[in-house]
Amino acid sequence: MTDWWAGLTALEKIFAALAIPFSLLTLLQLLIELLGIGSDHADHGIFAFDQDMGGFFDHFTFFSVRNLIYFLMMFGWTGLACSKASLPVFWTVSIAILAGLLTTLIIGFLFFTFMKLTESGNIRIESAIGQVGTVYISIPGGRHGTGVMQLVMQGVTQEMNAMTNGEKLPAGAAVKVLEVMEGNILLVDKA
Repeated sequence: MTDWWAGLTALEKIFAALAIPFSLLTLLQLLIELLGIGSDHADHGIFAFDQDMGGFFDHFTFFSVRNLIYFLMMFGWTGLACSKASLPVFWTVSIAILAGLLTTLIIGFLFFTFMKLTESGNIRIESAIGQVGTVYISIPGGRHGTGVMQLVMQGVTQEMNAMTNGEKLPAGAAVKVLEVMEGNILLVDKA
C-alpha cells in the first residue's frame, strides 16, 4: 500500500485522498439508508422528495451533504484514472468535474424514480362511487342506521359503513355505491 502511495504524483495523491474516504462515506450512507436509520430526510438531499411528485428538477436539491459526497467520490476516482492515463491536467480536472456532476444527477434521478414507485397506501374513498359490493352486515332501510358492506377499492377489499334510502338490505345482497356521505359512510342502493 505504501509503495502504491509513494508511486503517485502530487495530483494523483489529491485525487486518491478524495476518492478513498468519500467512497467509504458513500458506502456508510448506503448502509444507513438500508437500515432505515437516516429516513427522516433532515438534509433535504436527493432522497427527500414530496409524495405528490412533480418534475425531477422541481424536487432535486443539488447542494446537499449527500450530493457533495457523491461528487467528491466520483471526482476523485475519475481524476485518478485520467491522471494515470497521462491526460493533461486541464483535461483530467475537467473530466473529473463532469463525472462528479453527472454522478450526482444520475443518482438523484434514480432515487427520484424509486420514490415515484412507492405508494402512500391511502385509499381514496371517492373511488368507491359507482362500485358494486356486497352487504356484509345488513343495512337498515330509510337511513335508520348503518350496516357494513364489502367492496374492492384500488385493488383491496374494504369493509365500509353503509346506509340506504330504500328498504333494508340483507347480508349477501349486491349493492351499488351512490355517494360518500359525512363520516365516510357510503350511501348505497340495490345493484
